[in-house]
Amino acid sequence: MKNMKKILIGLSMCIVCFACTTKQEVIDGGVASPYYDGTIMEYLRSNSEQWGYTVQMIERAGLTDLFEGRVDTVPAMTFFAPPSFAVYRYVMDCKYDGVSEDRYESIEEMPVDLCRELILKHVVVGKYLKEDIGFRNMDYAIYAEEQDGGTTFTCIGENQVIAYLERDTYKGIPEAGAIEMFLYSVTVGKMIPLATPNIQPKNGVVHALNYGYDFGKI
Repeated sequence: MKNMKKILIGLSMCIVCFACTTKQEVIDGGVASPYYDGTIMEYLRSNSEQWGYTVQMIERAGLTDLFEGRVDTVPAMTFFAPPSFAVYRYVMDCKYDGVSEDRYESIEEMPVDLCRELILKHVVVGKYLKEDIGFRNMDYAIYAEEQDGGTTFTCIGENQVIAYLERDTYKGIPEAGAIEMFLYSVTVGKMIPLATPNIQPKNGVVHALNYGYDFGKI
């Protein structure tokens, strides 16, 4: 068991080293086009490698109807989607390190309310694409009181995040490059690593988070 723990920790560290950047990076979302002909839940289920543990957490939380678009009060939603590996790493932390008072061997052993709380921290009512997000006022850090740019969201889980855009430097020319999207958690006070924005199933939009995301700390 101790050897297994060392292997898992080593694997996590290797992946996090490559994935913990807060800069937007592309991951395999399972679709070549940003549009997906199905619900968010169907999209997640279509790629078990990328979203397997995420789907298990949603199902354990009893939130399948929400992600299927069958909740009248949430006809469309924005999902800052934690990848399967981030959820898996959280479960392993629960199992070996006890991130809470109890140690859980699997998602099936976790309290439904805890799973629901964790997932709803990533859900915003309404569909907000990258194009709907405001640019950061470059005169101030995103967390500065003077900051009047970006777009602030309150998730269903009552945590608050700020999504914002920045334009890259191109050939030494400031703000002449590609436009990138970033995510900052006001509640936790840290950047949230974003991978691929604007994946669009029928009932909303998925902004995929990076593998290095520390699940739940949003």
